[in-house]
Amino acid sequence: MRNWLIYEPPGGVRPTLEGVEAFVTVREGFSKFAFLVPLVWLVWRRCWAALVIYVLVEIALAFIVRWAGVGPGGTIVLAFLPNLAVGLEAAWLRARSLERRGYRLAGSALARTQEEAEAHFFQEWLGETAHERATPPRDAGGYRPHPSMVLGLFPQPGGAR
Repeated sequence: MRNWLIYEPPGGVRPTLEGVEAFVTVREGFSKFAFLVPLVWLVWRRCWAALVIYVLVEIALAFIVRWAGVGPGGTIVLAFLPNLAVGLEAAWLRARSLERRGYRLAGSALARTQEEAEAHFFQEWLGETAHERATPPRDAGGYRPHPSMVLGLFPQPGGAR
């Protein structure tokens, strides 16, 4: 099972079947494509700030390799470290990119496939009324233990220590 994040487009969408197409679904977890070709992935997903940082890190690592005289094995390892970082953080990078463009996290779903995650999410989303979506959940306040309740290892208040 994978976790899927569902982002609502800027300005919101009416709860209709036509509005469903505007949502973006992001799978959390390692991205093989982002690891293997991070430059292409970053451009394709419009992660411009991450692209600039990736290029600067690769240039800095090239200078470090040349300056330190690292052997061929170390050069390959150092060259793949930024790729590994992009692969591991691909979902986070894409989510931040969407949020900068005005998208809002509408929810998440735990499912095996993207279609299954979208089906679970939209089944609930289309079933809610506009009033339910606009009303935030009431906060019951912070946790307050019962006055006679004891937390910790001692069963009685003031018991032996």
